Amino acid sequence: MSNARLSILPAAHPTAVVFLDESGAIASDRFFSVGCLKLPEPSGLTRQIEKWRDRHHWYEEIHFVDLTRSALPLYRELIDIVAAGDGEFSCFVADRAAADPVERFGSPWLAYEKLATQLLLGTIRRREIVTVLADSYSTPDGVAFECDVRAAVNARLRRLAVTSLVRLDSRAAIPLQVVDLLISAATFEFRQSAGLAGRRTPKALLAKHLRDRYGVASLLAGSRANPRLNVALYGQTAECAVAS
Repeated sequence: MSNARLSILPAAHPTAVVFLDESGAIASDRFFSVGCLKLPEPSGLTRQIEKWRDRHHWYEEIHFVDLTRSALPLYRELIDIVAAGDGEFSCFVADRAAADPVERFGSPWLAYEKLATQLLLGTIRRREIVTVLADSYSTPDGVAFECDVRAAVNARLRRLAVTSLVRLDSRAAIPLQVVDLLISAATFEFRQSAGLAGRRTPKALLAKHLRDRYGVASLLAGSRANPRLNVALYGQTAECAVAS
């Protein structure tokens, strides 16, 4: 068999699209998180969310920061839709009071690149090839987030794992809005534990609903109990292992 034929991947080779976002300002907030939602076929989720929008006649951009008590039932239903699907949500939380990635890596931009790289390494399964769509993130000239993260992941795995990494406005991709919701809800418990957030606000209630829906009592120590919810703590756990 020729080398050319050996290089052809079968049609059933595992692939996915990873939607990547962050919560908090890495340069200033105590808690900063990078999260991603990996979907084998994103159209399944986007169609369900389109139907959800049509049922409720609600076409606003999905944002955790804008959550109100009147919108809480809708957002709970949205989390139910995501949790019932085949998506895998992973989140890397940094408590800068305990372990500061900016101090370690020298700049917010490089720290974000390192966290995003490690998150993807823990998300991509063996043999899996993914495309990464990341929320737009302002960086100085000369910072090539897309190229740097893609190259770092592929070099670490010693193969083509990330074909492309593209940043775009979250308004252009519903799953990016969903990631914003999931990562913010997951990080909210950390802010509560530090006395930075209340416990009966709509955001607190949605954060609890997220934990309940995935069957996790708390995320403060990280979580791998549910295979579709993986939360790791920067500086408090070993580096994320490559997914099996």
